[in-house]
Amino acid sequence: MEENGPDNTNYEDDLPEKQDNILPEETPETLVEAPETAPTTPVKSSNTEDKINEIERTATIENQPKKITVKEWLVAMNWLFNPFTFSIIPELFVGYNVQAERLMMALEEQHKFVFLAGPTGSGKTTMLKWIASRLPAEYDVIYLAKPPEKPDYFMDIFNLRYKKSRFAFWQTKIHSLYEIPSFLNRKLANRHLILFFDEVHESNIDVLEWLRVLADQVDNMFVILSGLPVFENHLKDKLETFRKRIAAKIELVSLTREETEMLIKQRILHAGGNGNEFSPELIDYIYAQSGGFPREVLRFCDELVNQAILSGRKEFVRAAVQEEVVTKMSLNIVDQMTPMQREIIEMLAKNAMTPGEIANAIDLQKYKSRQHAVRSINNIMKKLYEDGYLERRRSDKAFVYSLSGKLRTIVVKA
Repeated sequence: MEENGPDNTNYEDDLPEKQDNILPEETPETLVEAPETAPTTPVKSSNTEDKINEIERTATIENQPKKITVKEWLVAMNWLFNPFTFSIIPELFVGYNVQAERLMMALEEQHKFVFLAGPTGSGKTTMLKWIASRLPAEYDVIYLAKPPEKPDYFMDIFNLRYKKSRFAFWQTKIHSLYEIPSFLNRKLANRHLILFFDEVHESNIDVLEWLRVLADQVDNMFVILSGLPVFENHLKDKLETFRKRIAAKIELVSLTREETEMLIKQRILHAGGNGNEFSPELIDYIYAQSGGFPREVLRFCDELVNQAILSGRKEFVRAAVQEEVVTKMSLNIVDQMTPMQREIIEMLAKNAMTPGEIANAIDLQKYKSRQHAVRSINNIMKKLYEDGYLERRRSDKAFVYSLSGKLRTIVVKA
């Protein structure tokens, strides 16, 4: 049976009983003009009451936090700017020490392809740019924020990086995809070319196939792929030859509690603060709520800053942040699930659904009846919700389930 929605309680029973003894509303007295000859008696002015009311209002306002501008608040904090607005700052890269060392080792060992996998907001791009800033001088670096739309764009990429000198009329440029390997081998000689290929899960097959060909034929060219974990599934289905060339897979998921604290302090120091504005208890809370996921850490901290500005206070209050239950996840979490859980997750990756709708979409032969199927599916989805993998909202008499934000970034189909 599907999980029921609100019961049929008659909320009118909770209302106070009607009172028949309420007096009718009084009507204003009839105004009678005094005779012109009657002496005018001084009437007490309402100015005194107005003054008292004004004093009371002023006292109330003074007890409330004074509203200040963002600039005034930043000056009071000795901050140059809000350190927690989302921005990629490679020099502030913290954490993922093991992963960074492994990536540097893969480059030193000259592996042709390395895959840096992680959900959106886990810090992949920041790590790539941090690594690029620390490579020796003999390395040429090309960073592609997005994959080329078609293979021909590789010609433009390399022509731009190794553009012809205005005075060297004898130099050539690439006019065909087939010229790229010999062109790069001449240009590089004893140097090394590192191609950082971000958002690789958005690549089409033709582009990936040409990337494989180029890496095979250019002696000193190495490629660091970066993208969502779903990229591996694309390769298994469509380009197994490419997948076999990936020498190492490095996963980014979340920071430790100490790394989370370091991320917060580094950001504050960069903005001009002293780095101790967040108490250890508050950092514990942020870590518990964000799961150490870098973008979530910044989001929680930014919300704390915004609430402090609105309240006109320099202190950061834990209650200002809306509490959420954040579950730590590994990139292979779906692989560890049961077949039925995986099937439900795959369907929810496309659309939000109720247990009944999922029962209508699967093979019911293994169940005694549709009712048994719905009950089983409902129990599975309820458990996934309690574990933090699903979100839900009430609709009529059933819950509509969808993937949680973090799980969606792992199983999303590019």
